[in-house]
Amino acid sequence: IGVSTMIESLIFTKHALKRMAQRNVSTTQISFILAHGTEINCAGARLVHLKCKDIPKSVRHDDQFARLQGTTVVLSKESPIVVTVWRNRQRGLHHISHKPRHTC
Repeated sequence: IGVSTMIESLIFTKHALKRMAQRNVSTTQISFILAHGTEINCAGARLVHLKCKDIPKSVRHDDQFARLQGTTVVLSKESPIVVTVWRNRQRGLHHISHKPRHTC
């Protein structure tokens, strides 16, 4: 899937748009995270986390992409809805790994 096709197929909640604006993350950058990040299924949602090693070497020094390290995009489990976005460079994966895997 191309980046423009991926952006067109995503639906953003009002909350996600607010968080993206607060964190200065564009829809193009969201598509980059979804294309290169590590997906984790957790608590009824899909989380896509971008680690340093997920960023292609060819763009690691491009600030537009390098600053995305530690960013997590939370998607609805069943549909392409972006629920929220957060960034935690130091403990992002630690936070994710301690979330419950299943909902009750």
